[in-house]
Amino acid sequence: MSDSDTVFVFSDHSGTWIPTGLFPIPNRAMNFGDGIFETMVFDQNQIRFSEFHHDRALRALEALGIKPTHFDLDLLQDFLATRFSGNKLRVRWNLFRSGSGKYTPIENSLSQTLHLEPFHAAPRVKPIAGISDSIRLSLTPWSSFKTLNAMPYIMAAQERQKRGWDEILLRDAQGRLSEAGASNLFWQKGNEIFTPDLECGCIGGVSRRVIMEEAANCGLEVVEGSFYPADLTQAERVWVSNVTGVSYLDRIESKQFSTESLLWLDKLFD
Repeated sequence: MSDSDTVFVFSDHSGTWIPTGLFPIPNRAMNFGDGIFETMVFDQNQIRFSEFHHDRALRALEALGIKPTHFDLDLLQDFLATRFSGNKLRVRWNLFRSGSGKYTPIENSLSQTLHLEPFHAAPRVKPIAGISDSIRLSLTPWSSFKTLNAMPYIMAAQERQKRGWDEILLRDAQGRLSEAGASNLFWQKGNEIFTPDLECGCIGGVSRRVIMEEAANCGLEVVEGSFYPADLTQAERVWVSNVTGVSYLDRIESKQFSTESLLWLDKLFD
């Protein structure tokens, strides 16, 4: 399988996933970014952290006023297990408002597409990171979800490439740390693990939730809050995470950090 070569659409008529050639274009996902998506890992025969993906996607649809018609992650997982058993895949599940219309929708039912690629784990270390000068994130009722309108992250990725960084860190409108370009942000100081609060405009990542729960289980204190770039200067270790795994940051601008692995953290994504 080559990257981005397998796409399916959910058929309300047949109740199954079918090849995407029959799907109407344009649609509200294309025209307005009117929906959300989940990026997941299918590992041999199941979706990693599936219950957390289910919970976040359902809350996102509710926030956008999209009816969860035929919303069924178990059915999706069974489809993948039947067609792709033994494979490890990166799965993008798009969920968006059906119908046409302009800004005002004419209906609120659900359309779905499924995009499959070979899985590539996150790099263990990202050598150079920097803090964006140009991109600021905003708090909205849907900012904690992965919406189809991803322009801030697209522009951040362009800034990262232009500046020759391996990772870019983003702030909110008040200058507080929010997240990385496609990942949540964490750092460690002693027995404490820090991460920006959702009030700072970051995505409520599935891996974020998993890491916070496991850190607490390991007896570490997890601190969510409002932090500024200066707060990173006292950190011993900094990492970013998404569903593909954890990447330790070796350096943020002129400050260097430990990249020694944390076993309790790495094992979550093995």
